[in-house]
Amino acid sequence: MIQSINILKQVWQLLCSSFAGAVLLLCSTVVAAAGFPEKPITLIVPFAAGGPTDVLARVVGESLGKVLGQAVIVENTPGAGGTVGNTRASRAPGDGYTLLIGNGGTLAVSATLYKNLNYDVLTDFIPVASIGDAPQIVSARKDFPATGLDEFAAYLKLNAAKLNFGAAGVGSGTWLGGQLINVKLGVKVNGVNYRGAGQAVNDVMAGHIDYMVESTTTAVKYVQSGMVKGVVVLRSKRIKALPDVPAAGESGYPDLLYDIWNMILVPKGTPAPVVAQLGDALRKAIQSPDVRTKFEAAGIEMPSAEQQTPAGAANLLKSEVARWRPLIIELGAQPE
Repeated sequence: MIQSINILKQVWQLLCSSFAGAVLLLCSTVVAAAGFPEKPITLIVPFAAGGPTDVLARVVGESLGKVLGQAVIVENTPGAGGTVGNTRASRAPGDGYTLLIGNGGTLAVSATLYKNLNYDVLTDFIPVASIGDAPQIVSARKDFPATGLDEFAAYLKLNAAKLNFGAAGVGSGTWLGGQLINVKLGVKVNGVNYRGAGQAVNDVMAGHIDYMVESTTTAVKYVQSGMVKGVVVLRSKRIKALPDVPAAGESGYPDLLYDIWNMILVPKGTPAPVVAQLGDALRKAIQSPDVRTKFEAAGIEMPSAEQQTPAGAANLLKSEVARWRPLIIELGAQPE
């Protein structure tokens, strides 16, 4: 009897100790979140400055800083199709002071393309919110002789061997766009990879390469100024920002559609209250009048309300990894 009582006492002490520990952890997490942020936040962009991901990061980062009352500092960490920046972010403390911007290429595609990553995109990061969906456009050198997808397809089929498209590295969204065109049109145009989309755009403008699949985030201003030629928007309908550029839906290839989603993530271990606070702040940031105006000018669309939440962004990331895996395997692509 006495032995049973002693065992019960030990169990009770253990339960009390565990409960106290849980309460202490919860309290410390809440306190940490209550004081967040107390210093500037770093937003890692896994590409060089000047590309569409960088431009979007700076627009959203500036607005986010105003919402949070702290500066958001953009840190460009280019290389290997975004995986260098992703690695840097995965090794940062999970305290909310390091953010990563990623998209379908740097997150969903790289998860299958790269066999020996130092991180797992689905377990080493916590998605916070999807922040903008960018239509993709084929932008070409100014003297490119085709307009619209039908003419573009016919020209590629006759001249593929002597053409080059630009991309921000194997696995990037620009690379995937070029590969999608190859697959859908049954051609094999060579891809030339750069450290960032901005460098590829410069070579398209200079006529050193023929075209690239580019986000409207940066393409709109170049097309409007005549520095590049807008060949086709890879959407079912034309976009408001570029009403004179034909849409894929007007062609004989109406299923050649391609958008790039973008999201903000934090390293694993970031406290749930901090993730929630960042999510709320990001929603306010992208819905500000200034950001909405800039998004509209660049043809960027707001994600669904669900995808602007951590749970919705996590579901998007998981489903996109599964969506692109078969195509990457079919391409047999290898990182450079």
